[in-house]
Amino acid sequence: MDREKYFLSTPLMKEEWFLSLQRLIESKYAPKWNSIIGDRITKEDYLFVKEYEKELYEDRKFHSQEPNSKIIEWIRKHKFSSYYFYERLKNISLEREFLKIRPMTREDLQNRITEILPTNTDFTRMVVNPTSGTTGKPILAPNHPRAIGCYVPLIEYSLKKHGVDVPHKSNITSGIQICHQNETIVYATTHSLAEGSLFAKINLKEKEWQNPSDINTFLFESDPIFLSGDPYSFESAMKTGINFKPKALHSTALELEDNLRDQLALYFQCPIVNFYSLNETGPIAYSCPIDPDWMHILPNDIHMEILNEEGEPDELGEIVITGGRNPFLPLLRYKTGDWGRIKYGNCLCGEASPKVQLLKGRKPIFFTDTKGRRINPVDISRILRRQTNVLRHQFIQKKNGSYIVNLSTYLPPGKSWGEELKILFQNLLGESADILFDFDLPNDGKKITVFINENIDLKS
Repeated sequence: MDREKYFLSTPLMKEEWFLSLQRLIESKYAPKWNSIIGDRITKEDYLFVKEYEKELYEDRKFHSQEPNSKIIEWIRKHKFSSYYFYERLKNISLEREFLKIRPMTREDLQNRITEILPTNTDFTRMVVNPTSGTTGKPILAPNHPRAIGCYVPLIEYSLKKHGVDVPHKSNITSGIQICHQNETIVYATTHSLAEGSLFAKINLKEKEWQNPSDINTFLFESDPIFLSGDPYSFESAMKTGINFKPKALHSTALELEDNLRDQLALYFQCPIVNFYSLNETGPIAYSCPIDPDWMHILPNDIHMEILNEEGEPDELGEIVITGGRNPFLPLLRYKTGDWGRIKYGNCLCGEASPKVQLLKGRKPIFFTDTKGRRINPVDISRILRRQTNVLRHQFIQKKNGSYIVNLSTYLPPGKSWGEELKILFQNLLGESADILFDFDLPNDGKKITVFINENIDLKS
């Protein structure tokens, strides 16, 4: 275990934290770790996040249909540090003409990111998280350790509203993220913002463990307060017989269907917290503990709008976000691509923030390889987001078992590039997989269904 790397990647690391982390990593039941991850939180970051946490709990009635003064000031601050903001705000009175600001799109993040980045920011601390690509348009979302650190109080707030407290002690594991992917990073870390509490990411695929039975043993031994993951991973955990019972499941990344939510609650015997969060926006909302069909807006430094297809404010439409705490990705009326409706007013659960109901989120879907084994669509996105030439994608599994990969590319695909892509997909789907690549997918901004499995009836 490389002690120096762990101390370098977690600057506030203490000796007792490291010893707890070492026990977790060196457990004889642990998975085959393949990465070292640290929080990169400095003392200055720590103080910032703690102040943010205080305001998060104290300021819960922060949202109305109009952007409040804090949001207006935040936008004004960026006008002269971001060329993109300057261009969009030219000749516009923020207080009177907010609705005239042309919304930011995913295409802007993909094609104009250098214009969005504020010029007065220290870029040396930039962390780049590629989006999963489940929307069909992978982007590189720059982020800051401080903004990522804010996830700790935001997640803990959502758990607390469901009756689950997460103690901050270096000898406990606060959470474990579970995945079910062909390939992903697997690591354990300790978090400065939770006073050294442990966190880990594991992959349920058997090849990632010394023995298949180690998965359950490791979970019981590390005893995390909550498990996080996407609905596909939780469903896989249930079907593979994971019998560890956490205090909560924290579901994110994809739409959690009602039936699956009920089955998970019955199987794991704990609250299911549905979390609405995007890589480019950070956390947006959490499910109401008494009405899980609705989600309360969580952070108090964003402004949410609902715009109809004509771009006008409406009760039902596309979710648009302004604000946030990521200094590398300020969002100005960002169109998320998700659709919903919004309600204002106090809730019976005690929350004062408005609640949103997602109408057309990213439904979980899976595929099968040539041997009938399940394939997580994240594995498909992982292959494609590494191909910088790919601007947009769509993957279809046909009823006859063949596959179609529709792509929009920046440059015409060369022979060697096409061959490399074919090999990567054959490694995932099977050497005999019948795969057709089509490079005529239009990159026109119109919504498409990114993943289609003709063998699955999503209406059922």
